[in-house]
Amino acid sequence: MKKEIVHISPYYEPRMWGGGTRLETEFHYHTDVKPLGEVYNVVALPGHADCEIQQLKMTLSELYTAAPDWFDCDTKELPIRVNILDPMDDLSIQLHPDDAFARTWNGGRGKPEAWVILDAPEDGQIQFGHYAKNRDEFVRMTENREWEKLLRYLHTPVGGFIDIPAGTLHAIGQGVLTYNISRNADLTLRLYDYDRIDPNTGTTRPIQPEAVYDNVNLPDRLIEFEMLPSSLEQGLKATRYWDEPGLYTLIRLECEDRGTFIHDRFCFLTAAKGEGTVNGIPVRQGETILVPAGMGALQICGNLDLFLASYRNREQN
Repeated sequence: MKKEIVHISPYYEPRMWGGGTRLETEFHYHTDVKPLGEVYNVVALPGHADCEIQQLKMTLSELYTAAPDWFDCDTKELPIRVNILDPMDDLSIQLHPDDAFARTWNGGRGKPEAWVILDAPEDGQIQFGHYAKNRDEFVRMTENREWEKLLRYLHTPVGGFIDIPAGTLHAIGQGVLTYNISRNADLTLRLYDYDRIDPNTGTTRPIQPEAVYDNVNLPDRLIEFEMLPSSLEQGLKATRYWDEPGLYTLIRLECEDRGTFIHDRFCFLTAAKGEGTVNGIPVRQGETILVPAGMGALQICGNLDLFLASYRNREQN
């Protein structure tokens, strides 16, 4: 299959905490799936959530199997996932376990992730981490519903980056627009969901406190937001957030006119703002394109704010 840059169609799932308008009016995500609160820009989980590539008439997971040279990865499945969230209510207090637990739970993988805050209200916040000193204290505070004593909250600086290792208790807050990168996996353990009733079922959503007790980081690592520096690189403002072999690479590329960026690995480019072209391929806010491995320098033109999501094999240190 001849390599070419292709557009990735977003995958939608309804979210009870969704229902805002920004994803539709600003990011051009038009769907009958309601309430809309989260968009999978890149996901390849066969039989569950799998982005389509319309010009190739196949899904992303099918392309990964049919054209391994497009990715050149050391993983059986596509290693990374990307999504954008615009919650109208707080997400549940949750965590993602490590690989060992995920294998025993559902045969899957752990899901470390990272967020960049695209926008947030002045009082925007996320729940992140906790104050319990040990397991017994964590369990006691949970059973007594001492949420104010247990749960740690952080203000959300626009442009801030935060790493979320497996076992980190977390929840995105109302109105906090985020770009997320993670391992291409799907296992969430909920500790608390505010006793909300899911309108689709008429009951509360399942929680898994015992599994959270077994997986939550104790004591918490007390991770903070980082405002990472940018550099001017061949006409582009580049911010390098993360680059870990075997996990993911995340870089932000901001273009005001034109610039060049060299990235030998495959990458997904998601436009957070603006419009323009990448190697002559048009892209606008909300769209994601896949650039296969070995395509050479990227020529970026226009007024574009792009997030580059990629992956380096474990031996590529």
